[in-house]
Amino acid sequence: MQRRRWLNVLLISWLWGLFGLTLLGQAASATTAPQPASAAPSSVLGLNLSGGFTQQPIDSNQIAGQSVTLVATGTRSALEAVTNPLGSRKYVWWESTDGGQTYQQVGTNSSSYQFTAPTVTSATTLMFQVQYKFSGLGSFSDYWSRVAQVTVEPSRVAATGLKVSADATSLNNGESTMVHASLTPANATDTVTWKSSDDALATVDDYGNVTATAAATSTSGTADDHGVVTITGTVNGYSDHVDITIGALQNVTVVEGTAATFTLANLPSGMTVSNWYRVKNGQSTALNSTATSYTIAKPTNADDDGTAYYAALNYTVNGKVQTVTTDAALLTVTKGGNLTLTAVPNLDFGTVGFAQLAHGTQLTIDTSSQATGTAADGNADGKLAVSDQRTVGNAWTLSASLAPFGTSDNGGSSLSTPQLALIDTSAGLNQEISANNSSTTIATQSGYHSQTYDVTASQLTLAASPLASAGDYHSIITWTLGVVPSN
Repeated sequence: MQRRRWLNVLLISWLWGLFGLTLLGQAASATTAPQPASAAPSSVLGLNLSGGFTQQPIDSNQIAGQSVTLVATGTRSALEAVTNPLGSRKYVWWESTDGGQTYQQVGTNSSSYQFTAPTVTSATTLMFQVQYKFSGLGSFSDYWSRVAQVTVEPSRVAATGLKVSADATSLNNGESTMVHASLTPANATDTVTWKSSDDALATVDDYGNVTATAAATSTSGTADDHGVVTITGTVNGYSDHVDITIGALQNVTVVEGTAATFTLANLPSGMTVSNWYRVKNGQSTALNSTATSYTIAKPTNADDDGTAYYAALNYTVNGKVQTVTTDAALLTVTKGGNLTLTAVPNLDFGTVGFAQLAHGTQLTIDTSSQATGTAADGNADGKLAVSDQRTVGNAWTLSASLAPFGTSDNGGSSLSTPQLALIDTSAGLNQEISANNSSTTIATQSGYHSQTYDVTASQLTLAASPLASAGDYHSIITWTLGVVPSN
């Protein structure tokens, strides 16, 4: 019995204490309009860090005798929802017919208020404010909407144009904003209709309230929970639109080798990054970063194309840390280009006499003659060119091998070990190649640079060949362009 009595006393004391808090909270709240508009609520990923009106009553022009509906939507903070699970709020509508000097309560306990526009002989302005009234345990204040003006015209005023704008042009998942239509003329009474380009990404109601979709559970980066939605307003045949970015993270497309950065836009105060994650082939990997952005310094098409990234965010409610995750955004990495050998020369060293060849000689290119035959598949301009359009990869190297000089005449005679010197003084090229099929490095280049050589100054050195036979001697140059292996 003593234990039961103690519990009863404790319960009564607890209720009395909360009742005292309720009295203090209610005393601090204003009870009649007009009141300054409450700050907009703060939220991320559908979590309300602070309460307020997510949808405000809008200004409009109406025709006398028409039915008019005003709409507002309020929300509680996460702290209020946690600490007052049995608490509630109700809507109270206030109207002023004297320019805002005095207000009367006209509606209660509904997020909408409907009335018939009065009969007027000239433009008449009515003013409305909504109170989102707290009732429950605790010291939470009432929320107050903006003051909306409804101008009643005696008859229709046709719209001849409109300009659409938005309170916010970027929304986190689950957030809302308002779009507005500024009509021409300003007192036009025609009704604006609203349309979203992607209802799965964000919806818009008849009053211009845009609501972003919640973040998907999929981490593939391909879910329709981020991107840009177009909200279009139409009136009397005229249209205009505004683009709104949905999602905390957006897809990123880069050329491989170019840094890719995912950035958390509009992170609310009190939110911190717990970690970033990379998703490849359905597997998430923690990246051990708590920054508000994450950069992939040098992505490649092979390893990074098609990967996704998302962040885990922490917030504190009633002293407890909670975690939510953002939408997952996709990384697309396109190939930057190819490494190609775009031009090789045919080299024709003209004619040499037996007397010269018997003692050895050095020949220069005969630009008046052109090499012919199936093996002569290069250019006659002395052009040797490498094109490097890559953005990732190691340095390239160009090598060449020169086959022995021979002729099909007189039983296939050959010359004694000619030496080809590839020369381009302007490019710093002077490299000898022996006609023995050995590979010789001609050039090496790093930093993804293309290179063009003019080798018309090249020379062919022939050793003394007193027993050489008459004929057309030729050799084949094999060019090899490759990438230097990683260490």
